[in-house]
Amino acid sequence: MSEKILFSLENCMKCTQTKELLTDRDDIKIITYPHEISEWNDENLNDAKSHDVFEDLQKTAPILWIDGEKTIGYLRIRKWLQDNDK
Repeated sequence: MSEKILFSLENCMKCTQTKELLTDRDDIKIITYPHEISEWNDENLNDAKSHDVFEDLQKTAPILWIDGEKTIGYLRIRKWLQDNDK
């Protein structure tokens, strides 16, 4: 089974909209970080870097990470969800 993680930020409208699309998806883990990177703890930093989304999250969110492949942004994630049922 593939690992699916949604990386999101607090106080992010697009992240909130994306999480609403995932209410019936128990196969996607949701991780939400503080909006300001300066408020991230070591675990947040290490997790984002180990999944290769740290640089991306400094520019935009949300990011759907599936086994190393990244889908970035609300519209692309919504399309992925429409095209890929559980």
